[in-house]
Order: sequence, then C-alpha cells, then structure tokens
Amino acid sequence: MSRPGTYGALPWRIGSKGALEVLLIHRPAHGDWSIPKGKAEPGESARDCAAREVREETGFECRLGAELPSIRYEDSRNRIKTIRYWAAAAESGHFRANAEVDAARWLSLPAALRTVTEPRDRPAIVALGTQLQLQLGVRPVPEREKMLLLVRGAQVTKRSERGRSDDSWPLGDEVEHAAQSLAALGAVFKIERVLSAPTTRCVETVAELARRESLEVERSDHLTGGSIEATLGLVAQARGTGTVLCTHEGVVAGVLDHLIRHDRTILNKRFRVRKGSAWVLTGDDSRYHSAYYLPLPAADLVSRP
Repeated sequence: MSRPGTYGALPWRIGSKGALEVLLIHRPAHGDWSIPKGKAEPGESARDCAAREVREETGFECRLGAELPSIRYEDSRNRIKTIRYWAAAAESGHFRANAEVDAARWLSLPAALRTVTEPRDRPAIVALGTQLQLQLGVRPVPEREKMLLLVRGAQVTKRSERGRSDDSWPLGDEVEHAAQSLAALGAVFKIERVLSAPTTRCVETVAELARRESLEVERSDHLTGGSIEATLGLVAQARGTGTVLCTHEGVVAGVLDHLIRHDRTILNKRFRVRKGSAWVLTGDDSRYHSAYYLPLPAADLVSRP
C-alpha cells in the first residue's frame, strides 16, 4: 500500500511597497517556520491537497499557479520523502491561529530565506521570485541585498576511470543545471563581482550568473585550496559587497570555520555543502554576522512543466 503524498504551496501577494511577499507559517509542534503543506486525503489530487492545506493552515484562499522545485530528503527513520510545492496567489481570507499553526508572517524574499527553518525549503522561495518576475513582471525584492555567496563547484560527469582532471572530463547536465539555478539568485541578491577557482567545473558553475549580471568570471588561484590565508584575503575584500566565490568543498569548510572563530559568524545549521549549492553570508564592512545554507535543487527535482 503506497503512502499518501505530501503537497504544499507558497502563498504570495504584492505588499504595500509594491514588492513581492510570501507567507511562512510557524508550527509549534515542530518549532519551525515553514511552507504550508500536508498529506493528501484518499482520492485527492496533488494540487487539490496543496490548496486545501494552505486554506486550513493559513485561512487564505489561494489560486495555484506553476509548480515550484520539489524537495527530496531522508527523514529520521531513514525513509526517502518527497514534497511537491506550487506557487499560490493569495486572493482572500485572513490568518487565524489553529491547532497546527500558531503564527504566520508575510515576508520579503530575503527575509523569508533567512527565516525559514529547513534549508531544503529555500529553493522554492527563490524559484517563486524568478517565476513571477519572468511571467508577470513582478519585482522580486524591494532592493537587492549585497551578500557574499560562497559556492561549491557543481558535479562533473561521474568518472569511470581514475586519474583524469576536471578539465579533461565532460561536465554533464549537473553543471548546467547548477549554473541555471545559481543564475536565478541575481533576482534576489546584488551581484557586483564573480570569482572562481580556475577549474572548468567551477568556472562553468557561475558563468551564467556572471553573464546575466554583465560580469566576467575572474579566475583566481587563491580559490584552489592551496592556501586558506589567500582565500581569506578574498573573503575579507568582499565584506560589504555583492560577491560570489566559487571553489571546492575543503575551501568552503575552511572559510566557514575561520568565520565562526574570528567573525563570530552564526550559522543557523551546519551542513555538508552539496555540489552546486551555496552559503549566503550577511554582514557589513567589519564582519560577517550570519550565514545560511542554500541547497539548490538537484537536476531531477526541478519544477515540472
């Protein structure tokens, strides 16, 4: 007997300042801020379930639009679970606390990305902003914020032999997908500079983002991992600017460890960074205050047409 699927939707509206806002809910039983969702009832379609869950958990009647990136994860009992999300235009209603949800907040996209508890929900928030900008001309954010995006280079085609370098191996669909997903971040964050380790997979991971922002990808040997001090010099230079640094797993881990110790940077959770994903670091000219993980969706979990 198959288990009922889990479906949800991300409500959105145009706020008083003319910018996009999305609705997150707080579930006291889980102690988290999340996107409305729940399990389908017998005979209920995926979209009908998503609309019902939003109505029951938030009090808002919403019109479902395009599907957003799905989520796949392993739960505490080692079961693989998938959640499908849709965009949901709020049309009427108002929030009332209930047994499952005790609070709800309308937030800008940057605030929603910082507030949502589970990193796996963040790709859906970014995708909603991109969709509405392309389809309706909706302004995703009031003003794009300047952040440091610390990106891990995407996955090349799997090796069947040992000894080849990244530059001699075909890049494959994962790099292309990661590049397209990262490029969408330009709608949310102000990108002023894009630097990459010289390996082809790292350069190609951020090439589309640079192109859309009318920038060149700057290749830097300081991001190869040979000297963490040299990498930290680039990180220090990036304070207060909108900068992307694309590098390797060990370099990402080294930078985060240094910032935790010396900048007292607060990480909302600690994760092993999946290839093609990013850490978003907020700060000012003196230090990086906090960081959150943005696990861009795998190629097989992009939104369906």
